[in-house]
Amino acid sequence: MDYPLVKRVSHRLFGEMLRMMLSERVYFDLTLEEGRTLSRNFTAVAFDWRRVDFLYLSPVGGDGEFSAAVRQDGVHVETADGAHHLTWDDVTELAERLAVV
Repeated sequence: MDYPLVKRVSHRLFGEMLRMMLSERVYFDLTLEEGRTLSRNFTAVAFDWRRVDFLYLSPVGGDGEFSAAVRQDGVHVETADGAHHLTWDDVTELAERLAVV
């Protein structure tokens, strides 16, 4: 399986959600609105990475927070499992997949 990826999942309280997976063990469950918010943020930093140093989101459906440093070579996500680097291609692809209608 190629990572990162986004798939739809069901939550017993929040209903349909998006699971943004950085690896088999590292993922973030996002409400549809959180997915759209992160999509807009990813799109903005991919367009001009110099304007933002850091991205942060505390998803309501999961235990972990999304915390990432924006750098010239992409986005570096800090997780309990360690750092995960997202290239600008990864960021753009995630932005498209998280932008649910």
